[in-house]
Parts: sequence; structure tokens; C-alpha cells
Amino acid sequence: MLKTGLKLFILSLVLCSAVPAFSKERIIDNAGLLSPNQKTILDNRINSISEKYNFDIVIVTERNISSMNPMEYADDYYDFYGYGFGQDRDGCLFLQVTDTRDYWISTSGKAIKILNDYAFDKLESDLLKFLSAGNNYEAYNTYLQNWSEFLELDTRWGRSYNFFYRWNIVLIIAAWIISAVIGIIIILSWKGSMNTAIAKTQAAAYVVPGSLSYKVKSDNFLYSTVTKTERPKDTGSSGGGGIHTSSSGASHGGRGGKY
Repeated sequence: MLKTGLKLFILSLVLCSAVPAFSKERIIDNAGLLSPNQKTILDNRINSISEKYNFDIVIVTERNISSMNPMEYADDYYDFYGYGFGQDRDGCLFLQVTDTRDYWISTSGKAIKILNDYAFDKLESDLLKFLSAGNNYEAYNTYLQNWSEFLELDTRWGRSYNFFYRWNIVLIIAAWIISAVIGIIIILSWKGSMNTAIAKTQAAAYVVPGSLSYKVKSDNFLYSTVTKTERPKDTGSSGGGGIHTSSSGASHGGRGGKY
């Protein structure tokens, strides 16, 4: 209990020194990664998405977050400043910590359902491509673009991003290739049926009697040796996933790692 209280105290000090408690900015660039013009453009996009889908989108950048881990910081930041729309506080916060190269995506309310494994994989893949290259502005743009796509699927069709959406182009190409192969097989079959010549299936007519003889040989093995090699265990790990409770008692989903 004391440990949780201490973390909340540290978080309050950090947050209060960075942004006034009454502020409801959606882009808090404490690491100074964006120009004023870039921030304005992203702000406008966030406002447009939020108004259209009644969904909160937040971007927070920090140079460091003291002793807190990214998951705790992102969850508590979201809760502390009262982000989220509706009773379930629907929304998502993206945190980037530049000194440690950490990132965390914290989800709340319906965002937990919308951002399933397939959606998370796509969002992370698109984000990391730009974050690793140091192109932060494009990373945030693709973050907003992905959420616009996920929310449109949920609002208009009542669907979540899945395998078929993720591999849509690949599946279309595969369908064309399979169709082409089937077409070629059918054409070759038609071509073969047009050949009226009957091929001989045996060579007896061409063999001189008594000209062929066979001897049977065999090898007998008395012993055998079997060598077994233990399969290496997978020691890799991936961050995040699942639903957890923040220090304020709110439910969050999330995933993160290094970029």
C-alpha cells in the first residue's frame, strides 16, 4: 500500500511539473520532439477523430519517467488527467520515453476490445518503423491513421481488425495466383484431350527376348545408432497484453517495449 502511494506521489510531482492539472491537451510533448506546426496538425487530426467517434486519443512524450515503469506511468497519466469519453472512459494513450527508448500503448474502455492482437500487431509494426528511424511526427501520424481505421470498422460495421484485414493484399494476390494456376491446369487438360494418338504404356514390344536379366541384392544391418538433440527453448519475450488494473483502480489494456 505504501509502495503504491509513493508511486502515485512521484507521478503527481512529475505530472504537475510538466502540465497543469486542469489541462486537457491531447498532445503533451514534454520531450520536445515536435515543431509547433506539427503539433497543430496532429491536434486537429485528434480533434476530428475524437468528435467523429467519441473516442479520446492522447500522445505523451517524456525524456524520463523517474523510477516508474512505462505501463504504470501511461495508465496513471490517463486516469489522473481524466481522459476518456463516456462512462467507460473510452480512449488510448501513447507514451514515448526518449532516454530509455521505451514506449507504451495504454487502452481504456472500448479501446481494450478494439485493439485486439491483430490490431496491436499492425499498430506496433507501423509505429516502430518510424520510431526506430527517428521520424516521430510520422509515427504519431500513423498512430492516428490506424486508430481512424480501427474505429471506422467498429462504428460502421461492428467489427474488429482481424487476420483478413491485416493480410488483405496478400490474400488477394494469392487468390489471383491460385486462379491462374487452376486456369492453366484446365487449359492443359483440354489440350491433352485433343490429342488422339494413343501412347503405348508397356515396352515389351521393343525388348529382345532374353536380353534382360536382374539380380537381387540386399543389405542387412545388425545395429543402429539414434542420436537425440534437445530442442532449444524459446527465451524470447514480448511486452504487454491482457487487462490489468492501474493504481487508481481503473481497468486498462496495453502493450509496449523498446524502439
